[in-house]
Amino acid sequence: MAFKHLGEIKDHKEVPPNAETEKWSGAMETYRLTQKGDVVDLHIEVDVIEKHIDYFKDAFPKAVELIKELSEK
Repeated sequence: MAFKHLGEIKDHKEVPPNAETEKWSGAMETYRLTQKGDVVDLHIEVDVIEKHIDYFKDAFPKAVELIKELSEK
């Protein structure tokens, strides 16, 4: 599954492109599942601009752990 970021939505409305959104417009998130026997691996690739690295370093491991917990139930 892949997502291409094209812009920003605030208050359920599309925000017109601006200098900030143009910095990350076109960034990709890619999620791949591969199965080997009874084990399924999730491989994630995310384009991140420097400004958001600290956020993703904190938030992404939490999100992946939640995915793991839900998938193992």
